[in-house]
Amino acid sequence: MRFFYFFTFLFLAQSVAGFDIDGYATSKVSSIHFFDKSALQEDQLLIEMPFAKAIILNKEQKKQLQERVVIKVALVYTHYRASATFNQIELNKKRLLELKKLVPELFAFPVWKYELIGQTDGNSTEECNKMFHGFVITFRPLSTDIYAAQESNYVKQLVSNLSTIDSLAKDTTPKPFHIKTRWDNGYVYDTIWGEEKKIDFYPSPPPNPYLASLQEDSTVLNAFSRNKNWTNFIVVTDATGSMSPYYSQVLTWLRGQFNNENARLFVFFNDGNRKPSDKKLPLETGGIYVTTERSYEMVSQTINKCISGGAGGGETKENDVEAMLLGLKHYPEAKNIVLIADNYERMRDYEFMNKINIPVHIFLCGADRFVNLQYLDLARVTKGSIHLTNEDVFELDKLKEGETILINEREYVLTNGKFNFYHAKKEVL
Repeated sequence: MRFFYFFTFLFLAQSVAGFDIDGYATSKVSSIHFFDKSALQEDQLLIEMPFAKAIILNKEQKKQLQERVVIKVALVYTHYRASATFNQIELNKKRLLELKKLVPELFAFPVWKYELIGQTDGNSTEECNKMFHGFVITFRPLSTDIYAAQESNYVKQLVSNLSTIDSLAKDTTPKPFHIKTRWDNGYVYDTIWGEEKKIDFYPSPPPNPYLASLQEDSTVLNAFSRNKNWTNFIVVTDATGSMSPYYSQVLTWLRGQFNNENARLFVFFNDGNRKPSDKKLPLETGGIYVTTERSYEMVSQTINKCISGGAGGGETKENDVEAMLLGLKHYPEAKNIVLIADNYERMRDYEFMNKINIPVHIFLCGADRFVNLQYLDLARVTKGSIHLTNEDVFELDKLKEGETILINEREYVLTNGKFNFYHAKKEVL
């Protein structure tokens, strides 16, 4: 089933494009007694502010906010008011603006979750001055060699399961059986029971902070299921640590393809093979693995080489365009590219996307809130498409300047040839 979008013209007098500060400043509040800074987790960071003020006290934390993937932002404050005229919503807005001034790129890609946390303890200015106020930033965990090994074993077990299931389906040898006598409605029956060998299709994910159950987010499988008419295409997949539930779905999909004739090449990238961030240049990052073999066993071997070579994940950028261009170099006859991308990441080589001259169909993983604007631009420039868990978006290239598009119940507007967030009659950052 196809899902369609509609156009709405932008009226500048009534509407604005940007990040919705009203919605965030007035979000639902979770109440706690007080925020315990000692309970801060390994992948969290505090941006501290004084009580009732919008001043960032530890601006040196800016570097981490620029280099790592943020998955959640929580603003913590106290309910106590020293003045009857105090406006908490206006303070929330000012604090958000201060954070944006410090790290504007954080608000350029607000795919992270947001929460307001109100502390009920503190009944005076003196007490509140001793409590934490400001932002709690939660990062995606950085990958390690241990996580990479867990992901590799996960993929190997999945392939083993698939192979065993296929072998059982093809096995025509006589199976042992036994007879059971049972009562049913006053009659005696002898029933022949054959031996059954059951295999869990998906192995249990290891205790890795990246991995989510395949059954919880089937973006890749759903998108392939809805779009079966593409031919002669390359599959390019982000194989960094956060993406294991999705590249595993590539294997599951591949198993069900008759002769695997449509997908001609598989490319996996890990953003640099452990290269330091300051050495990663656009289109020269590396960490890209290619295979022309189309069996899920051989594709899984390529995935594992990519995982082992990179152990990546947790940075804010990936080399998507470089990987697609390398795929086209290996197979220039391709008519389409299927890009399986991480919605939380930006493209390291975004400015070079016009080098791709065939449609890119982007399976955007983890896009349950906002859609990453860069991938909207990529789909538009290449005359491709965007595919979410339950939605397909086509013909982005036909959108005109100032028009908006509705995707997953959120609106985006085309301004100056690029997509932006759209909020009617609201104040924006």
